[in-house]
Amino acid sequence: MSAMRGRSNVCLVSGLALFVAWGAASAPACAEADLSGMAAPATENPALLARQAELLAAMLRDPSNLDIAFEYAELSSRIGDLEAAVGTLERMLIYAPGEPRIRLELGALYFRLGSFDMARVHFEAVAQTPGVPDEVAARAETFLTEIDGQEAPATLSATLMTGVRYQTNANAGPGGRVVVLNGLPYLLDNTAAGKPDWNVFVAGNVHGAYDLGNQGDLLEADLLFYGGRYLDITRLNTELAELTVGPSFNLARFDIDDARLGVYGIFGGVRLNDGNYSGAIGAGTRFAILPSSLSSVTGRVEFRRRWFRDTVTYPSVSNRDGYQLLAQITHTRQITENWAVRGTLLGDFEEASANFEQSWELGAALGATYAFASPIERLELPWLLDADAGYIRRQFAAPDPSVSLTENEYDNEFWLRGAVTVPLRADVALALTAEFRRMQSNYQIKDFSNVSTALSVIKTF
Repeated sequence: MSAMRGRSNVCLVSGLALFVAWGAASAPACAEADLSGMAAPATENPALLARQAELLAAMLRDPSNLDIAFEYAELSSRIGDLEAAVGTLERMLIYAPGEPRIRLELGALYFRLGSFDMARVHFEAVAQTPGVPDEVAARAETFLTEIDGQEAPATLSATLMTGVRYQTNANAGPGGRVVVLNGLPYLLDNTAAGKPDWNVFVAGNVHGAYDLGNQGDLLEADLLFYGGRYLDITRLNTELAELTVGPSFNLARFDIDDARLGVYGIFGGVRLNDGNYSGAIGAGTRFAILPSSLSSVTGRVEFRRRWFRDTVTYPSVSNRDGYQLLAQITHTRQITENWAVRGTLLGDFEEASANFEQSWELGAALGATYAFASPIERLELPWLLDADAGYIRRQFAAPDPSVSLTENEYDNEFWLRGAVTVPLRADVALALTAEFRRMQSNYQIKDFSNVSTALSVIKTF
């Protein structure tokens, strides 16, 4: 399956894990656009280009040597020189017309180039070859299924995650019950101090796309949802959903290759403790571009108008009514075949009806993913090890009179997160995540630490 097709499984696993940890407002825009059918430019890695030149010279001296030709095609494909790889494999068919693996790799290259008709010819030839190995036939069938899906005007995919999580401070409360409010010590209610708890959760994303038949333009919709039930602190029971829908445009029409730009409407709502908590409506724009075959840049800017509803459990949240403006940009770079790194910058402004609830924040995060061979022989797919670290600075517009009459709240939030993803098969994986989060605040009631761990099952459709 093309690595440039829509939302990759790896991205969804990571994105949903962060969604569970942060909530919808912080879920990353892993795959902001569909880049299917776009050939990435060749890398400028001098060592790989030198090796490619050496193999080309050796292949010209001995054109019938299939081992050299296959290595040249594989390397050319890896560095993004897909046309060279295609030409080489086409010549190899002259010397080995009945070799199904050559046709399989050739079909995969045509698939990456977006030439689905040519890809189909080779995959069907593989399927019709007598005595073809089972794994080769299965891979060809997978590609044929994907071609059928991509050639259809409408496509639908989904990822579902469910699991259990433990937190040492589930309600993000201060470490002790005694806090200072307006210069005086105050004994908090027992439910307000930090408490550990378990919860079960389900989260997911449903992505739909409709080909508008105009140079690769799409109408896309995403439904992101989350639900959690707590063992003890039931007032934290949560259901939320957000729908985004709008067109995305292939920027090749403006001579910007391997790039898409989308605009969309936003509709969302949150329920807490079995009551309506907030609703939002807004709009956004997002982009995705491949500067090279080894890197990608995604970003988004979103505006939301939000309304909050006071309840017995949350009696003053309507103070937060107002608009939100956020922006995020992420650069991902493939360093080696096994290592990828990423960096994110984000900003957020939240206007509110009460000045002490109005705030801005700036933040950054760094992360890495390492793919390694499964230590369990019968699990053939590579395992993934993820690590992230981040920081957010948050500043409020006015003092909260219930805490301080003179000092505005300001926060410094840090986190460290790690995850191991174990694919059980192509569409099912287990994930184990752990996170340490520290909120340093000049408002003692907002100062807390939390350690969480979660075990989840992820299914893609």
